[in-house]
Amino acid sequence: MQYVVICSVCWESDGQGATMDLAMAMGVAMFGLFGASTVIFLYKLKV
Repeated sequence: MQYVVICSVCWESDGQGATMDLAMAMGVAMFGLFGASTVIFLYKLKV
């Protein structure tokens, strides 16, 4: 919920904040995908 507030604050700026926010969101998404795939891989390795 706090993340949504930060996003809305970023969008109020002249566009630079929105671009940085988009880059941050993409970075978080990529990290999440990497983390999830690593966990699944290790799980399959054990089983």
